Amino acid sequence: MLKALLVVAALAAAVAVFLVLTYVRRSILSRSGSVAMAARLSRHMEGRGWAPGFAVYESGTLRWFRMFSLAFGPRYLLSRDDLQISERRTPVGPEAQIFPPEVAILRCKNAGGEVELAMTTSAVTGFLSWMEAAPPGAAFYSDRASD
Repeated sequence: MLKALLVVAALAAAVAVFLVLTYVRRSILSRSGSVAMAARLSRHMEGRGWAPGFAVYESGTLRWFRMFSLAFGPRYLLSRDDLQISERRTPVGPEAQIFPPEVAILRCKNAGGEVELAMTTSAVTGFLSWMEAAPPGAAFYSDRASD
C-alpha cells in the first residue's frame, strides 16, 4: 500500500512540475503578449489533429507555440512576406464539437507548406490587421478565400 501511495505522489509531483514549467515557459515566451490560437498538426482524420497553443507576433513573423510543451522554439514560424490565406471557414463536423461557435479556421499557405489555424473572430481581426501591415505589394489573400 505504501508503495502505491509513493507512486501516486511521484506522479502528482511530476504533473505539478510539468504544469509549473509550462506556465513559466509561456510567461517567458509571451512577455510582449500572446494570442490563443489552435493549430492543426495532423490531417490523418477529418476534423481531428488540433493542438491548443498561442501565437506571438514579432514584426513580420508569427511564432506559434504548443500550449503544453517544454520546447522553447516555435512549432510554426510564419513570415508575413510569403503568407497567404487560402480559405476562411467555420468549424465543421468533429471540429464543431471542440471549438466554440465564435471560432474561425484559416487555411494559410507559405513557402514551407500549409497550416490551419483556429482562433476567435476577434483574434482573426488582429491577424488580418497584422497581415495588412505587410509592405506594399504583398498579397495576403489568394483567389479562393471566402468570408
